[in-house]
Formats: sequence, C-alpha cells, structure tokens
Amino acid sequence: MSRFIFLLCVYSFSGPLFSQDLKTQETSGKPKEKTVLSKEEEDGHKNEELNPKKKEDLVIPIQFGFFVDGYYNASLNRPASKELLYTTQATRTNEYNINLAYLDAKVETDKYRGRFAVQFGTSVVANYSGEGTTGKTSNESSIRNMQEAYGGVRLGKSTWLDAGIYFGHLGYESWISHENFVYTRAFSLDYVPYYVSGARLSGKISDKVSYQLHLNNGYQVVTDNNKDISGGFRLEWNPLGNLMFRWNTFIGNEQPTTTPKETRYYNNFIAEWKPFQRLTLASSFDVAYQERASREDLVYTPEGPIYLRRDGTAFRQTYVGNLWLAYRFLPDWRIGMRLERYLDRDQMIIVTNTKDGFQTSGATATLDYHPDPAILVRFTYQYRRSMDSIYPHENNTSKLDRMFIFSLSLKI
Repeated sequence: MSRFIFLLCVYSFSGPLFSQDLKTQETSGKPKEKTVLSKEEEDGHKNEELNPKKKEDLVIPIQFGFFVDGYYNASLNRPASKELLYTTQATRTNEYNINLAYLDAKVETDKYRGRFAVQFGTSVVANYSGEGTTGKTSNESSIRNMQEAYGGVRLGKSTWLDAGIYFGHLGYESWISHENFVYTRAFSLDYVPYYVSGARLSGKISDKVSYQLHLNNGYQVVTDNNKDISGGFRLEWNPLGNLMFRWNTFIGNEQPTTTPKETRYYNNFIAEWKPFQRLTLASSFDVAYQERASREDLVYTPEGPIYLRRDGTAFRQTYVGNLWLAYRFLPDWRIGMRLERYLDRDQMIIVTNTKDGFQTSGATATLDYHPDPAILVRFTYQYRRSMDSIYPHENNTSKLDRMFIFSLSLKI
C-alpha cells in the first residue's frame, strides 16, 4: 500500500513537468517567424546607423530678442536744423524720437554660434553716414539696417572663429545704450568702429588672459573704400575677479583708392575696477597716429586757409582720455558719470575745418531708474566745450553744447 501511494505521488508531479518539457521542445523545433519592416522603418534604421544623433541634438536653441530706446533731447542750443553734430546718439533735438530699435535672433552651442539683428533709429542713420553710396550691390542703404550678421565655429577648447558683420572691439562703451552707465557716448566711442566686417579669432591663453585677432574691411565700414585689409587685436587680463585691463588696437589704411595711402595706428587702453558690488570705476586712454601722405598741412589763418610744409613730423596724432563712475545707491536707482577730453588738432579723425581742430572737453551725468533688468528710465545732463566754435546754436555756432535728455528703453 505504501508503494502504491509513493508511485502515485511521483506520477502526479512528473506529469506537468514532462508536458512542459515537451512544449519547450516543440517550440524550439519550430523555425522563428521573420519580422517584416516597412520601407519607411528600414530607411529610418539606415539613417540612425549613418547619423547616430539623438533627436534632442537636432533641436537648434534659437533665442529671440527685442530692444527699443526712445528719447527726448531738450537741447539748450536749439539748433535751427534740429540736428546735432559730432555725435551719433540722441541726434534730433527738442522732439521725441527713436534712438535705436532692433530685433535679433541668436544661437550658441558648444560647436557653433551666430547672431542676426536688424535695426532702425536716428543713431543708425548717423552712425552709417560714412558708408559708401556708389556700390551697386553693397552700399549704405543695403547694410545700415543690419546690426550684426555673423556665424562662428568652435575650433578648440576655448577658440572660436567668427565671420560676417559684428560689433567692433575698440572702446569701453557699447552701441546698446542699455549696457552703459551713461546714456550718450563719449567722443572716443563715436569715432571708433561700432561695427566691422570681416573675421575674428578669439580664445583664452590662460584662465586670466584672453585674446581676439581681427581682419576687417576697414575702420567702421562694410563697403570698403580701398583695396587694403585692416586688422587689429585685443588682449584682456583679469588678475583679480574685480579688476580688468584691456588693450585694443587697429591698423589700416583709411584713405580711398584714388588718394595717397595713410596708415592709421590706433591704441585703446582700458582699466575697470569694482571695489564692491554697487560701485564701478573705469578709465580709458587712446593714442592714435596716422601717416601723412604729404608734408603739407592745411592751416587756417585770419586771411583764410593756406597750405604750410611741415618738416618736423611724419604723423598726425590724436589723444583721448575718459573716466567713468557708476554707483547704485538704492536697489532700483543708479547714477553714472563720465569725464572726457578729446584732442585732434590735426583733424586726423574729426574734421571741423577750424583753426584749432577738434579739442573738446565734456562732463555727463545720468540718473537711472532700473526696477527690472528689462526696463531702464534715464535722466541725462551733458555739457561739452570746444576750443573753437563748432556746435550748432540756433542760426549760428557756439563753443558750448548743453542738453537734457530723457530716455526709456526696453530690452527683452
């Protein structure tokens, strides 16, 4: 009886196991069914093998921006033409107008970058007045509304190559008023390139030293006026987190092809110090030389202009100095001040057609209300005095130029 019970138990447990083994053997003996893919799925697998990129890598991170800067310039000189001279900023007097407005699109990844921006405003018309007008495919009308249009590729860990139209590297103040401590620009900024056309190589030599190398068409031109290429470089040293030194240069011939060559050498030295978060101090000193195509100078005398031969020097010189101070005395309020001196007796850069050339000093103060990074309301007073009477004053000229400016800008 006991043997019968044992055999019954063995049969009960071995039956299901044996049947499962038979199913496994039957299944393993059958050939596997072939998975049929559509043509679209086959092409998709091939593309993934040829271009093994993730879908998120194909998304281009484009950022769009908007800026508008409106102003009212209450000029005490009240020029008859309502137009100011020797500046590109707030040029229309005693009326409300748009100084600068732009729309831009920019992209920056770890491999490439670029920016395209279109612009309008009174400062644009004033700034691009030196562009050529006779070219059929490139002239002032075709390029002045193009603020920047460049593309760049990364060549190394910190090395970039950009080419196109982009902002110039000379000077401390920016073309965009929202980024400056004072609303108007110093003479030294209005008479160095706000923009250039060409190529630049930039990178870092060390954690504290960076550089830029430039090859350009010329000195603030897209449409070149001669056959020569211009260039320059920037070296920036940041020995401390709150201290910066910068040396910018430009070298190039700025005379039209039909006139004798005169090479210009421009040096711009900048220092910036932020002793604490609310205070910024900065200064710049510019020295520029330009070869004389002729030893004869046009000299203005009481009897009229005459040419005199000079045997003492082969260069004309320009010297410029600026000081800036910005202090945020309340979270939403800041004051910015600038002192400047510009000496161009030989009229190398600024032509006045007067006896002493352009020798001018100035002081400017701006009170800012800055409740949000996108909003900036500004109240500016500017005083400038020249050695000669060069500033429009009603129906005449004056040595003084004084104005109050109200401005409001929005930057998104």
